[in-house]
Amino acid sequence: MKPLFFFLFSILLMSACQSEIAIDKDKVIAVLGEYGKQNPENEVIISTQFGDINIRLYNETPLHRASFIRNIKLGYYTNRDFYRIVKGVCLQGGSKTDPQDFTIPAEFNPNLLHTRGALSMARYTENNPKKESSATEFFIITKGVYYNAEELAKYSPENRKKYLEKGGEMLFDNDYTTFGQVTKGIEIVEKLAKTNLSDIETPNRPLPFSIKVVSQQ
Repeated sequence: MKPLFFFLFSILLMSACQSEIAIDKDKVIAVLGEYGKQNPENEVIISTQFGDINIRLYNETPLHRASFIRNIKLGYYTNRDFYRIVKGVCLQGGSKTDPQDFTIPAEFNPNLLHTRGALSMARYTENNPKKESSATEFFIITKGVYYNAEELAKYSPENRKKYLEKGGEMLFDNDYTTFGQVTKGIEIVEKLAKTNLSDIETPNRPLPFSIKVVSQQ
C-alpha cells in the first residue's frame, strides 16, 4: 500500500502546484509585473542526476523571468522531468500532460538569441498568432552545429559572432521567447541530451530534475 499511497500523494501534490500557479488570463501582465518587482532574483540552478546546471535569467524579459521564479518558489519544478529530447536541437522539461491555464505574452528581443545553452519557453504552434509562451514548459538549446557567415546575414555583426562561436538554432529567434542562458553545466545538458530514446523524441528512462532559486547577494 505504501507505493500506492506515495503515488496518490504525488498526484495530489502536482495538482495543488498546478492550481497555485494559475493566473486569470486578463491579469497575467499585472500579476507577473508585480511579482517581478517583489522577487528580483535572476539566477537559478537545475539539479539533475548528472549534476547541476546554472542559469542566468534575463531582466530584459521581465514577464518570463517573473513567471519562472514564481513557478520555482511555488514548488512547481520539484521532481519534474525532461520528457522530450529533439536530438541535436533541444531538451524540453516540465510536465507533458500539464494543462495550460494561461499563457505569457511573447517578449522577443533581437539581442537575445537561441545560441547553444539558451533557455526558452515552449508554446503551442496552433491557434496562437501572438506566439505566447507556455506558463510552465521550457527547453534548453543543445545544438552545436555552427552556421556560416552567409547564413547569418540578417544578424548584426555582434550577433553573428555569437552564433559563429557558440552554435545554436536561429530558426527559433522571434518565434519562441528565450529568457535565460546556461552559465555553468552545459556539459550536463549535453549528457542529458545524449540519453537513448524509446521513440522519436521520448527518453527511454526518466530524467528527473528540480530547480531552486539562487538567493540575491
